[in-house]
Amino acid sequence: MIFGVVRLMPSTPVEQWLTSFNLPHTEENIEKVTKLMGLDRSLPEQYFAWMGNFLRGNWGQSLISHVAIKDIFMQKMPYSVSIGLGGLLLSAVLSFFLGYRAALHAGGLCDRLSSALAVFSQSIPSFITSVFIIYFLSVRLRVVKFFTGTVANAMVTAILVTALYQLGGLSRVVRNAFREEMTKSYVRFSISRGFSREYVLWRHASRPVLCTLIAAVIANFAWVFGGSTVLEFAFTIPGVSYFLVDSMKSSDYTVLQTYLLVIVIWMFLVHLALNLALYALDVRRRA
Repeated sequence: MIFGVVRLMPSTPVEQWLTSFNLPHTEENIEKVTKLMGLDRSLPEQYFAWMGNFLRGNWGQSLISHVAIKDIFMQKMPYSVSIGLGGLLLSAVLSFFLGYRAALHAGGLCDRLSSALAVFSQSIPSFITSVFIIYFLSVRLRVVKFFTGTVANAMVTAILVTALYQLGGLSRVVRNAFREEMTKSYVRFSISRGFSREYVLWRHASRPVLCTLIAAVIANFAWVFGGSTVLEFAFTIPGVSYFLVDSMKSSDYTVLQTYLLVIVIWMFLVHLALNLALYALDVRRRA
């Protein structure tokens, strides 16, 4: 499906390559560049060659720059993965504690804060928040330099912005899960025996709530790659998104299909690992 969908793009890399070098789109030029890119072979031949090379660890070369795709991905992916994965894990940890406090005191400060964060993440795009951060911290106050020196400041800020936009929704999930557990008989029985509500929820209700949080995080892992694109451009982080956007402009089939396949493998491994974690945490599954 990936191989077929990528080739439904309206333009071809041959046309983009000729245009970029200001060469005429003559039949001779098109035939020569098509052969140079290996697009003169039949689609089944291209497909099996691509899959065979990928399984052997050879991800091919960019049709436009003729650079090894795997080398570029290995160089740029750590930036993109660190933004998405770091922000998501940070938000998951913070949301558990925030949701726990929000469930204990309905209508309290933490409850209102989690609601405000959820509304904020749905109302204001992340690029607007990024622009304001850059303007106030770098232009007005001049306490952080995002575009000069090392990329560490930009990376830390991008991770915090990612966590901020995930925190509201995940904390509401945790809050509602704790509130639901509070209505169950084992919690009410433990409280009636004299245990504090804080102790009962933290000691006994945290495991099913953690399962609910992990289930919510699974769906958000698809955002690890795609969601970091805006932040990479806002803070000029040399992640894989820069390379991907350039490849989309030039209809670079090999880069696009490799990127999509890596996403599929990534999501498969994430689902496998987190479902194993759910199995380990939920005693009812083992029963």
